[in-house]
Amino acid sequence: MVTVTALLAICIWIQALSASGQQTCPSIHREVVDFKVEYSLPYFQTNKPIQNIVVNRDSTSTEVYLGCQNSIVAVDDAMRKKWELKTGPVDSSDCETCHLCDIKNDPQDPVDTDNKVLVLDPVAYFYPYLYICGNTQHGICFFVNFSSPQPKPKCLYKKEHTSSTDCPDCVASPLGTQVTAVENRDTALFFVAASINNKVVQKYQRRSISVLRSLSTEDGFHKIMDGLTVLPNLRDSYTIDYIYSFSTKEFVYFLSVQRENPFRNNSAFQTHLGRLPISTPEVWMYREVVLECRYEPKRRKRSSLRDIVYNWLQAAHLGHAGKDFAEELRVSVKEDILYGVFTLVNNQGERQRTSALCAFPLSKVNHVIDMGVEACCASGTEQLSRGLCHFQPCESCPHENSEGNHTCSHKATLVSKPHYRLDIFNSKMRDVLFTSVLVSTIGNDTVGHFGTSDGRILQVILTMYKQTVFANYSLGDVGVFRTAAAFSEDSLIFAAGNKMFKVPSAGPGCEHFLTCPKCLTAPGFMNCGWCSGKCSRKHHCTSVWNKDSCAPIITQ
Repeated sequence: MVTVTALLAICIWIQALSASGQQTCPSIHREVVDFKVEYSLPYFQTNKPIQNIVVNRDSTSTEVYLGCQNSIVAVDDAMRKKWELKTGPVDSSDCETCHLCDIKNDPQDPVDTDNKVLVLDPVAYFYPYLYICGNTQHGICFFVNFSSPQPKPKCLYKKEHTSSTDCPDCVASPLGTQVTAVENRDTALFFVAASINNKVVQKYQRRSISVLRSLSTEDGFHKIMDGLTVLPNLRDSYTIDYIYSFSTKEFVYFLSVQRENPFRNNSAFQTHLGRLPISTPEVWMYREVVLECRYEPKRRKRSSLRDIVYNWLQAAHLGHAGKDFAEELRVSVKEDILYGVFTLVNNQGERQRTSALCAFPLSKVNHVIDMGVEACCASGTEQLSRGLCHFQPCESCPHENSEGNHTCSHKATLVSKPHYRLDIFNSKMRDVLFTSVLVSTIGNDTVGHFGTSDGRILQVILTMYKQTVFANYSLGDVGVFRTAAAFSEDSLIFAAGNKMFKVPSAGPGCEHFLTCPKCLTAPGFMNCGWCSGKCSRKHHCTSVWNKDSCAPIITQ
């Protein structure tokens, strides 16, 4: 018979063991995601760093055209070279574009050709042309018929119509050029935005903003508007860096970064959006507005947080929003949305390692522009400036009564008030510098794809209140190139250095999810499941693949 003393001793012994166990058995801590997992993606490698990307989905099979120094390369959908066109060096016998036109390169001009412009004909199914413009030979252009097995370039230059002070065929600026081609009344129009200085303008003149029409003889361009050019006294001190250009049914838009005050070299940088109508591409119809991407913290007593204006546009993309995100933005799923990734740049031009993402519905941008012009022309007492003092002499808004008098609105105008949106990431991207952006939709989800300065791709489900990073992986050690493009419904094109990658829009795989619960709660479009202790897609699993439930695990 067990005595009371023995029972008491046993109880004390059990409690001692329990207490000892609590002190010596640590909790089991398991990482649920490992973004250091490496993925192998299909890629194509060129000899020189990639400078331009165009995806052609009008050919029999999707092709990508890559602009590199001294060459254009066509790549098929299997990431194999289809053909190559040599565009330099200008003194090389291998160059296929250097001796077509009756034009001499100036001794001080560059020898190697940077292919600044790469654009498809707006009706490529009728005219299978790829237009190419480089920084050599005064920025003239060529075109090739991409339907040929080995395309031969043709020259877009008429010597008899050209002089050093008037050169409609001189398109590309060595300082940077953006071109958008559109169709208007069965004619191809080329809207050109070029960074210029006195050297670029004085010899074989190029303009900041111009619109060209291709000649029916296919041997040059006709200038259909006088264009806008930075005033002579500002050309060497006031730089406009054109980042992105795109079109809708009614307008062509140009995105640029420039200083707030053209007369002060230390004024703050701003992001500008310029707009020209396709049907009436005239100087007097040019409009411009400042775009701001802001972070506005929730106010708390004694808070050290402050409002932030991300002033420098890194990259942009015209896209749409999925059903869920569109409802948050209060727009239709058919609404054109300009997505931009921004960073902070001080007055000395130094960038910070921080990023923001803003979404600008174009209907709201257009409304702000129209209201800004109306504010300039309507009767009122507020002193407003017409703006654009780098393109035209400064003047104040006349505040005319618009009834029966439309002359006020017949002049290029900068909207006086900036248009802003809030950072979707809520200032959380503080140690990453985005360099490129694409936004796609998968089902009802809106998915952002971001390239970074350290060569990584981030893929994120976007909402205004919560962002889900479902993939974060490396393409290498070189920063991701600004230009990216959609290749198909389920794959995208990004470039880093001399490599072009085909990136799956649903992420490269599931292996970075380390636990079964994390694996099975990944976004549904990733198609992740648990297989032999690893997260994988079904076609990579050689045993039982489970996407419905997880076995119990010891957590402590």
